[in-house]
Amino acid sequence: MLGGKGRSLVVLGTFLLTAGFSFKNYYLIICGVFFLFATFISLPAFESSMNIDELHVTREIDNTRVFRDDFMHIKVIIKNTGGNKFDFLDIFDQFPAKAFRLVTGENYISTRIDPHKTIKFSYVLAPRVRGEFEFGPLEVTVRDRLGFNAEKRIVPKSLTDIIIYPPYEQIRALELMGAQRAMAMSFGVHQTKKKGTGTDLRNLRQYVAGDQFRLIDWKASMRLQKLIVREFESERNVSTIILIDSSESMAGGAVDATKFEYSIKSAMLLAKIAMEQKDQVGIATFSDRSNFRWLAPTTKRSHFYDIINFLGEITPQGKKEIYWSIEEFSRSWDKRSLVFLITDLEIAQLDVLAAFRKLKSYGHAVCVISPFSPWFEIHELELTSTDKALAEAISEEMMLHIVNIKKDSQKLGVPVISVAPDDMFEVIMAEYQESKRVGKAE
Repeated sequence: MLGGKGRSLVVLGTFLLTAGFSFKNYYLIICGVFFLFATFISLPAFESSMNIDELHVTREIDNTRVFRDDFMHIKVIIKNTGGNKFDFLDIFDQFPAKAFRLVTGENYISTRIDPHKTIKFSYVLAPRVRGEFEFGPLEVTVRDRLGFNAEKRIVPKSLTDIIIYPPYEQIRALELMGAQRAMAMSFGVHQTKKKGTGTDLRNLRQYVAGDQFRLIDWKASMRLQKLIVREFESERNVSTIILIDSSESMAGGAVDATKFEYSIKSAMLLAKIAMEQKDQVGIATFSDRSNFRWLAPTTKRSHFYDIINFLGEITPQGKKEIYWSIEEFSRSWDKRSLVFLITDLEIAQLDVLAAFRKLKSYGHAVCVISPFSPWFEIHELELTSTDKALAEAISEEMMLHIVNIKKDSQKLGVPVISVAPDDMFEVIMAEYQESKRVGKAE
């Protein structure tokens, strides 16, 4: 194909040829023919002497799964497997600028390469945000000495999926916070066990009609001269399911502090607390019909890291189809559970209430945590109290929509709690603790 200079000469030659015929100037006609002839005669010579397929270009990445506070080292290797020398070779390795920043080195090189030689270059990137991103492709461009002709190729299979997790320190902090809160729940003033058929003795009481004979404590009965039965207690271990809205609307807010990012962190914190309480934890993310993902509950000790890995691949995309998503979840999991639904509720009220009814019809205890968009969008801004009041006034319509949903959801026994970035963690921990205390979903 023609390079930049080659295309310029074609344009110039065509212009001179047209002008020569228009003004009957044979000098312009000869110049135009010469430029066109020189340009096109060089193209077959270039293509016969330069075989770009002789170049073998590969990329090596030290790790395709990184934490946001880590670095990625990328190495590009160019091998000339043929007998031709390439004097003007450009290699460009693309990466998503919104997800990475260049720390050192360059992601391109302009060089020459002799026959059967190898050239390498490398650079280092730092991740900007959490999520899954497509890395690449690699572009190879070969030019002639004068720049008249060039050939560009995209290296096959040079797209790589990269997963960026939240900062490692942040994950450790969430783990520690969850473990501490779970310990506080275990030794707090509220009751963490219930009467049942477990193995821990609760108390002794007098026999009443209908008690099972196997529960009679014969030694105590003989001592007191009346029938005494034992009561046992069992742990309140339930299945905790976290449903996270991953639609486009959840991307509102600062780049690394969107509603979805806070939802991800809240889900990890809640999962850690629940697992410390010996609950099974399942995670689902949803938006439209092509973006529903489900991680079933399990008793594996490594399940928390499975959750981190699962959530690390999710980015907000697609429209919100909440009722269809709840139906899909119900097909995947029908055991009565404690369900936390995290969504901004930016969808028609009828669809929201239909989704709530669907969850309740399966006997789930449901709690809705709703990140309120204006509070997230102004969170990182230094606004005066007057500006904040104005921002809240502008969002009055949205607030009215949420209030109407809350009124109808109360009739279904589904609490809807609007949260801001500053209180989201505390709210979701408090709601889980209260649900365990009163014995929901048991």
